[in-house]
Amino acid sequence: MPPLDPILDPFCSITNLVIGIGDNAVNQQVRVMSGAPLWLAMVALACILILTHVIVALRDPANDMTKYKKWDLLKIPFLNAWVHKPWFPSMAQFIFSVFFLLIISAGLFGNPNRNVATVLTWTWWWALLIFLAAGAGTLFCAMCPWEAISSRIKRLGLERKWPKWARNMYPAIVLFILLTWYELGHDITHSPAATALMGVIMLTMAVMTAILFERRAFCRYVCLVGRITGVYSLFSPVEIRSRSAEICVECSSKDCYRGNETNTGCPTLLFPATLSENTHCTSCTECIRACPHDNMTIQIRPLASDLFHKIRFQWDESILAIVLLSLTTFHGLTMTPHWTTWNHALRAQTGFGPEVVFTALMLIELGICGGAYLLSSIFSRFLARKTRIPTGRLFKAYAYSLIPVALFYHLAHNCMHLFMEGQQLIPLLSDPLGWGWDLFGTSEKNYRPLLGLPSIWIIQMVMIVVGHLYGVVTADKISLKLFAQQKQRILSLIPLLILMIIYSSVSIWLIAQPMLMKSGM
Repeated sequence: MPPLDPILDPFCSITNLVIGIGDNAVNQQVRVMSGAPLWLAMVALACILILTHVIVALRDPANDMTKYKKWDLLKIPFLNAWVHKPWFPSMAQFIFSVFFLLIISAGLFGNPNRNVATVLTWTWWWALLIFLAAGAGTLFCAMCPWEAISSRIKRLGLERKWPKWARNMYPAIVLFILLTWYELGHDITHSPAATALMGVIMLTMAVMTAILFERRAFCRYVCLVGRITGVYSLFSPVEIRSRSAEICVECSSKDCYRGNETNTGCPTLLFPATLSENTHCTSCTECIRACPHDNMTIQIRPLASDLFHKIRFQWDESILAIVLLSLTTFHGLTMTPHWTTWNHALRAQTGFGPEVVFTALMLIELGICGGAYLLSSIFSRFLARKTRIPTGRLFKAYAYSLIPVALFYHLAHNCMHLFMEGQQLIPLLSDPLGWGWDLFGTSEKNYRPLLGLPSIWIIQMVMIVVGHLYGVVTADKISLKLFAQQKQRILSLIPLLILMIIYSSVSIWLIAQPMLMKSGM
């Protein structure tokens, strides 16, 4: 297929671009998608500025939103029966394992220039993963092929305890940073072999962890996909909780945690009776099937409930929130023509190689994003005078308000890939390995984008505005937990709200820039 579909001509131009760094750099033709018009960007920015002031002005400190209605999904008979089946969620795991093996096979043995592996992984799976996390929490974890395969090997495991010093998200955060560096620096989104290799590496890590350690240590501490979706699932309207905490307290067997003859118990060592957030829940539903009192269920609740009612603030979760915001922004930045200009200019001025420059720019962006947030925390404590709350606690707590901002920019960014490039999957279904097949008669046809570019722009801007507003409300709810006096709460929020406006403005600016669409067949 030609690098530019004729049907995309009204919205695209084509350019030559050096892709990758070091020995992996190649000259390649890429699509350049038009950015959102200036008037739309200005409207979005105006909405952010006006609505931020409206939310702060009309806030009701008395309304802590602790009481809200929930809908018990397992009161639906067929859904309840389905979840209690012994093969659930094994069936979903099997389906996703088939797709995973297809990606690995296509990446290793297929045509490197025309291949289903890259489109299925980066255009569809990665994009839909974030939408799934926002709408259904950690549902993907319940269908994960890495866990499905590693769990079959776990019967041979040593069942060792995970080291205490590593019982946090930092291993996953480091892995996420390294993967982002490798993905963007070496353009694995355009390389079927590299995509397959990353899948094999993740599977190997899952298998080795399953052999060495108890339960799903990989899922809770190492898997970057699980930790990203776990943090984003704090926004999700779906939760697995107990119907009655009293029943859990009176229960002597604690099968939901310990397991029984037919069920393993919670694989991430959570006690459902005290479960108050989605972060580490993998939605495996083991607790539902193991509970002898039928006290566990799946519920629908208002959006961002976990963020609004956060009780314990964790350093690792806060750091991941900042890293997510920084790296998603960095990902969008690397797709603009400005990135190529800055990259070449720095290389010419410094004399450093492409890998050094790329790494330095990535670290600088992480430093700017994290440093700006640190300064806002320092100013928050300074403005909230006569407070005994240390800067570190403000840093740790207010970071959760950045999760909706990061999540909705992530969704907005993925919209472009999914809706403008998602149709590339149709011809590849007829020729998944690029071997010249035409199984369904679609391999040589061009298909329209799933959605027109003007509609995508509007959706992207709306998402950024919505994410910003949820971030403002989250910050306000957190301030209620930190400060007793209203004046202190308002003053402490000012630096954070200014920074949040800057973050959202950068997101709007990125959407308004031309985008280099480097993924493809």
